[in-house]
Amino acid sequence: MNEDRHIQEVKSATTLRFNDLWKQNFQANRNAIQKNPGIVALTQKFKEIPSIIVGAGPSLDKNINLLIRAQEHSLILASDAALKPLLLQGVTPSIVVSLDPQEEIAKFFQGVSHRGMTLVAPSIIHPRVLDLWEGDVIFFHKHAPDIPALEEIANEIPKIGRLTPGGSVLSIAYDLAFQSGTNPIIFTGQDLSYPKKKTHSRDSEDENIDLDSTVEKQRENIVYEIDINGCSIPTLKSMSVSKKWFDWAFTTWKRPGLTEVINCSEAGILTKNCSLMPLSEAIYKYCNKKINVGWKIKKILK
Repeated sequence: MNEDRHIQEVKSATTLRFNDLWKQNFQANRNAIQKNPGIVALTQKFKEIPSIIVGAGPSLDKNINLLIRAQEHSLILASDAALKPLLLQGVTPSIVVSLDPQEEIAKFFQGVSHRGMTLVAPSIIHPRVLDLWEGDVIFFHKHAPDIPALEEIANEIPKIGRLTPGGSVLSIAYDLAFQSGTNPIIFTGQDLSYPKKKTHSRDSEDENIDLDSTVEKQRENIVYEIDINGCSIPTLKSMSVSKKWFDWAFTTWKRPGLTEVINCSEAGILTKNCSLMPLSEAIYKYCNKKINVGWKIKKILK
């Protein structure tokens, strides 16, 4: 399939599915957005501090036990789906990032404490998530100038700032890490594919979803990509588009100095324009200075 057609197909399906929900959620969240800071408050506030972006891909099972070593030596940004697996390992991420507007994602926040964490949430997040969340919240608009509904929403309260989505919550986390000045930016649990018999990491809400049923259910949306080992593995069209988005962001976005991007997932299809390294090596090499990230965030939010 032509790549441009592939991207447009995913974008059109997303707009058709969520257009009304985006508007409803934004109206329900207006007061909270007005009362809380926007993502602009974090701009360049973590310059040259290492960040680790944690996804809930199957490969996280291999490395999740290592993240406790990095907890006080890096800015840990967890996807919403990775929150519970991390907490079960004794790891409290500094920031939890969300993107999906559906009420279904509230399951990622139920039954656990959110103390000491900050939620970075889109202005169109489902209000049920905000009802559950106990910690601080920082809002952002989805930067999507080619989607009229999202552009209209962003223009209503422009002061909070924008993050650019790339088909995955980890694209938002990358933009946040980039804008806040972190370096290097390290990924783990970032598969963007199904390299095992599982679709998600252990202890995540979706851990019991098996690969065979996913492939059967999503048959029309399954494509194949080459992984870090040179093997052809199944993925969704949306995740294939997300991979292309990362390739674009890694090569197009510029800021003063060198931005080092390292994929430490040790699996998956994110291979271009970034270094590949075991997570243990990256933590040893870069996460060796104690950093009070919690204090820094509280100072920013005052």
